[in-house]
Amino acid sequence: MTDDFAPNPIPAAAEPEKTRWGRGPLIIAFAFPIVFVLLALGVLGFAVYKEHLSAPQKTVADYLDPAAVAKDSEKDSEIARLTAELNALRVRQAQASAEAPQAPTYADPTALNRLSERLDRLEANQRLLIQAAAAATSASGLQQAAKGSQPFLSELADVEKSLTDTVMVAPLRPLAQKGVPSEIALALSFPAYAAKARTAASAKTDDSFLTRLTNALSGLISIRRIDGAARGPDALLLQAQGRLDQGDLNGALTVLSTLPPASQAALKPWMTDARNRVLVDTTTRRITVEALSRLSQANYSTANGADATAGSGAAVAPQPETGL
Repeated sequence: MTDDFAPNPIPAAAEPEKTRWGRGPLIIAFAFPIVFVLLALGVLGFAVYKEHLSAPQKTVADYLDPAAVAKDSEKDSEIARLTAELNALRVRQAQASAEAPQAPTYADPTALNRLSERLDRLEANQRLLIQAAAAATSASGLQQAAKGSQPFLSELADVEKSLTDTVMVAPLRPLAQKGVPSEIALALSFPAYAAKARTAASAKTDDSFLTRLTNALSGLISIRRIDGAARGPDALLLQAQGRLDQGDLNGALTVLSTLPPASQAALKPWMTDARNRVLVDTTTRRITVEALSRLSQANYSTANGADATAGSGAAVAPQPETGL
């Protein structure tokens, strides 16, 4: 007979208590290194933090290039200066705009038109003044050039350009190319022509041989009285010589025009030149007076703002003599 041996079973309530006490040392063994590591990391972090606090603090500028920082500083200064100048210019512009006079307002709507018309008149008068001055200068040059015996064609052309009315200068055109003998030249040549005039006045009209011989000898030798006892053609020629000596060429022509036809025929070349000389002197004098009158009128109109009228009415000018 076999006796079965059965161990006593462990109570179910005692098994968990034994397991809990067996795991405790294992947990402690693992927890101690972890705590040590954490403490070590804490000490190390505290040391680093303390060293960081004791070290000098660096700014952003410590990590930049000093040259670049200086250059940027100069740019900032330049920008600040330009900004200040711009602001000052704006202030001055605003002050100038405030101080600038306001455009005048006209209650009369025609005032502006009248002002514009006055300015137009002033400009027109100024142009006329310039033209009149040029005409006066040209006329004076023509008068001086025509006094001599030389041609004066270029001076006459200058006058024609500056005048608005060329009727007065028309008689001078045929004479300007060759010129006209001056008063001095006419006075010097008069005695020879006077001798021819006396000879022509005393010549006989019959056709005999003795008359022809007498006339031929009279043409070679002429005797003319110059005292107060002269009569007839001699007296007239003496009066004409006296007028020439006084510079009265027109008066001399007036006296010579009373000579007999034969004497006037002998004097015809001289009298033609003398009449042309009187024509040139009279015409150039009239042109000069007309130009100076226009200059005076233009100057007055410019000074007073009035309307200036250029030129004058057409004048009837005398014509030169051709001689033959």
